[in-house]
Amino acid sequence: MKFFHSIILLLILASCAQINPLTGGLQDTTSPQIDSSKSIPYNGQINYTTPQIKLKFDEYIVLSKPNENIIITPRPSLSPTVLAKNKNLTITFNEPLLENTTYTVSFNRAITDITEKNDSIFQYVFSTGSYIDSMSIQGTVTDAITNKGASSYLIALYPGDTESNFDSLPYKIKPSYIGQTDNVGAFKISHVKEGVYYLFAIDDKNKNLLLNPDEYFAFLPSKSILINNETAPVQLKSFINESAELKLLKTNFNPPGQIEFIFSKPVDTLNVATSCDLLQEQTGRKDSLLYWLTSSPTAGMTFNLSYANKVDTLKPVYKKATADITNLDFNNNIVAGKLLPNESLKIIANQPVKLNGINSDKIKIFDADSVTINYTLEIENLRTLVFKDLKGKAPFVIKIDSAAVVSFYGAENKKSITYFFENHPASYFGELIVNTDSVFTENVLVYLLDNKGNVLDTVDYAKQLIFTNLKPGDYQLRLLVDEDKNGQWTSGSLTEGRIPEKFIYFNGLIAVKSKWEMEVDWILKKGY
Repeated sequence: MKFFHSIILLLILASCAQINPLTGGLQDTTSPQIDSSKSIPYNGQINYTTPQIKLKFDEYIVLSKPNENIIITPRPSLSPTVLAKNKNLTITFNEPLLENTTYTVSFNRAITDITEKNDSIFQYVFSTGSYIDSMSIQGTVTDAITNKGASSYLIALYPGDTESNFDSLPYKIKPSYIGQTDNVGAFKISHVKEGVYYLFAIDDKNKNLLLNPDEYFAFLPSKSILINNETAPVQLKSFINESAELKLLKTNFNPPGQIEFIFSKPVDTLNVATSCDLLQEQTGRKDSLLYWLTSSPTAGMTFNLSYANKVDTLKPVYKKATADITNLDFNNNIVAGKLLPNESLKIIANQPVKLNGINSDKIKIFDADSVTINYTLEIENLRTLVFKDLKGKAPFVIKIDSAAVVSFYGAENKKSITYFFENHPASYFGELIVNTDSVFTENVLVYLLDNKGNVLDTVDYAKQLIFTNLKPGDYQLRLLVDEDKNGQWTSGSLTEGRIPEKFIYFNGLIAVKSKWEMEVDWILKKGY
């Protein structure tokens, strides 16, 4: 009997151990929520005239900058007193409430939980009269270039009689009503008083309820909007103000002598002066400029920059090298053992190559019969060795002995390298034929993009478009209604009250295969 009892006890203990493992639990990812049944007044209550609000939350809360992050509409002439304790928030008005008025208390991330610091934007509404203002405004915000939904944007609503010029309004005045876009760019602001308003969407990164020059934003082409029970959903296109000040955002120095200047927008002309010569490497971008010193840097070296009528003097912080800067590493344009049709072999070094730093006796190329073949070698864009005029039977073999290539800084390839390659046939490329269904009165351009959004080709609109010599892969089409007929996309301007020119995207990616013609129909919706 004792043996039987022992077995039962062991089984119970084992079961308990399996059912109750020790874990940390799931992370709290939700923001504090109001318990309306325990709050005074409850959200949406009418005929409430007591100048105090008591809100109960479902978890312990922390108050963050209440004077900045809590907005009461209509605005009291005296700032209310705001207190938070445990799960409770109290707002006490220091003046009588107005009669027959709907009050909206907007929280701009003012309430966070005490553990994970989750926050949100929300509104709390009550009325001193017999009804709640029931008008609303809803719509979507999308990026003007990509057409993707702009998430977590501040939606700012200002009364039409706001005493400020339209082009300075979001910079100077905090909104009367606020909302926030969801993860696809949609928004809705409820309990709005019927009337005329100005509407802005702002990527309010610093959460100050104001537009900063370097923040993306959007506004209505009509500027103002009448909000009533017939107001249709709106569509906003976000952009960064083209008149925003050009700023040097960041300087990166990478051993042994690379320096990068990152600006807030493209730079037309940049002059850089220092104690040694600099050579610019072309990156295809005008807001991120890359230079190489022609000799090793020295302590205390400074750089004098001049751009857009500005002068900056910089002394970069030199990082300690994390890799062996005395060794040259190589990349190449060989993909799966092959080059694109008629493409030259390119070997790209990780440092600029010295003009006389190539020992051709240590670089040999052989054809399929192991016969040494001649080649022409050029240096492009400081770091790229281009091998041209290869004649012979494919596949080819290139052997680069150690110390064959030397950089500006005396680094060399410490190991010998061998590559095998051949060319794809001329028929390797694919072709894309696009049939369209619309006639435009405006000037229209069509862009061919790769699957990363890089522009590969730009053509004038036609009923049939043909793109040739395409590598196998996924492509995207984008159409621009070029209203100002300047041959490129024109951004918006708050000063001029101009919204960005419109892009229209083909629905989805287009797969182009090797040696195939891909034909698609692009049916554009009415009104584009």
